[in-house]
Amino acid sequence: MTVYYVVNEGLVSDNLLSGLFMWISFLYAWQFLEFFIVFKDHFFSKPTSGYEQTANMDCPPATAVIVAYLPNEADIIMETLAHFRAIEYDNELQVILAYNSPKILPVEQDIAKLQKAWPQFSAVKVAGSTSKCDNVNEVLKNIKGVFVGIFDADHLPLPNSFQLAWGDLSRGADVVQGRTKINARYVDSALSHIIAAEFEVRHGLEHHTRKSVYGYAVFGGSNGFWRTDALQAMGMDPAMLTEDIDSSVRAMSYGYKITYNHHLISLEQPPPSLHALVKQRLRWSQGWYQVSWRSWFSIFSCEYLSLRQKIGMHWMLKMLLPLQVLVSAGQSFTLVTLSSQLGFAIVFMMTSVWCIPQLLFLFKFAEVPSFSTKLLYALNVLPLLMFFMVIDMIAQVRLMIGYSTWHITSRKKVEEDRPPLSPSTFRYSPSSVHLSSEVVERGPNHL
Repeated sequence: MTVYYVVNEGLVSDNLLSGLFMWISFLYAWQFLEFFIVFKDHFFSKPTSGYEQTANMDCPPATAVIVAYLPNEADIIMETLAHFRAIEYDNELQVILAYNSPKILPVEQDIAKLQKAWPQFSAVKVAGSTSKCDNVNEVLKNIKGVFVGIFDADHLPLPNSFQLAWGDLSRGADVVQGRTKINARYVDSALSHIIAAEFEVRHGLEHHTRKSVYGYAVFGGSNGFWRTDALQAMGMDPAMLTEDIDSSVRAMSYGYKITYNHHLISLEQPPPSLHALVKQRLRWSQGWYQVSWRSWFSIFSCEYLSLRQKIGMHWMLKMLLPLQVLVSAGQSFTLVTLSSQLGFAIVFMMTSVWCIPQLLFLFKFAEVPSFSTKLLYALNVLPLLMFFMVIDMIAQVRLMIGYSTWHITSRKKVEEDRPPLSPSTFRYSPSSVHLSSEVVERGPNHL
């Protein structure tokens, strides 16, 4: 259904224009207030890396669960396992590979050999599994650690991730979500450069805003650490396209506390093509709508969440179908009305103001492969907004017609002539992941 607005200059009262300007001013003021708080945390407060709190801490046994669909990740899984084997932790670190595969693959022989050589490692092939949820749920009973980190097969966390995560969990959190950066080894196209910058903005602004402004966070599906009892109590729902957001919302409704740690960094691959990106973001968008439609009442009636946190969950209300229709109609009416009075160019500039916080954060704090990456994102930020708007519309239609096919995000192997990832790739600082040679030699406890 298409709605056409015909706005006559004589029908637009001064009161209506004043109301529209007040509403737009309120939205911009709210957004810039959010940005100022995040900007202060990044710049004025000079946050430390977190080593000071964990240097002399007694850490309990921990578990890492790596989730894989091996036909898709057979080329990278051994490198990922090698990375986890090299992680330093002050106590026992159990590593579980939970995977599914419709056929026997040659890499499974290498995995079997690794189990014999690495006592802390076990691999579980989940029969009948069709999703990441099935794999995680199957190994919940095998977890020995007091807390557990969940990782996708392409994720390479910082060497001290488990120690940093325990620092947050020991201070009262039940779940801590880390920051994800795009692995620079896979940034080899214009699209991957844009995605790398977008991830910096997404994690630096969106995730940090939830924590700093509203006092909550969400589990992002990977590089997230749970208290084992909390994860076993919540589990993962295979019916949900974004099982991570669903488990987050359910956990919060039961009183579990989720926080976000900007220094808890893991590298992941970007989608290798535009087609893969579209499939990934369609699933993400549809999954967020799915969670909102199912869980909004339990969140806003929850006794465990403060008013501040419930205000921060306003995105759930915006995703409900009736409000989506009202919001879309209101936005369309506002744009048409203002354009008829002020001209399209001025209204376009007004609606583009929201980009300023993103670009300020990107150029001031974000660490991406090069300055040209930042510039490329800046030039494409408005087309990217339009792309996400189209994705959202398609996702809503899919949800309404009951389309719920899970599309795997494809992975690719680094060319053989590229150097392997080593600890020297990282450095620990409030907004970066490069580890200086001094840290490699002396170790994190000396920071």
